[in-house]
Amino acid sequence: MNFRQTPNVVQLQGPKQKYGFGMGYAKKALDLAVQTDKVDEFVDQVKYFIENTKAELSEQQENLTSMHIGDPLRVQHKGRQPNRYKSCGEPQRKKSKYIRDITNITNKNCEEVVESQVGKKRERHCKKCNQPGHYAPRCPNA
Repeated sequence: MNFRQTPNVVQLQGPKQKYGFGMGYAKKALDLAVQTDKVDEFVDQVKYFIENTKAELSEQQENLTSMHIGDPLRVQHKGRQPNRYKSCGEPQRKKSKYIRDITNITNKNCEEVVESQVGKKRERHCKKCNQPGHYAPRCPNA
């Protein structure tokens, strides 16, 4: 029978797995160095690797400190912003709560009501008889 030889697939996920993977090779290399009596050469190679790696890390740190950190991005909220400019289709000002001048208003009973209330706050009134003091469900004139 013919079997295909596939290389071992190693997926290193976290730092613990990486540490274990590296320590396995380091132990094998140290065992071989002890058996062949080349421990000094092995230690020199490890020192050289450590020095090069430290130099690379220090260069990366220098590059990181020179990066410009800007202001955080503004979040766009949903809805209308306060004090925005209105489009031409929208009403240009709010309804005033104060009555400027009311003259010759007629209600459903054809009574003429002449009032001049400048500066007074507008009261709520009945929709049926247009009188203040009660609402349409409790209107005595209905």
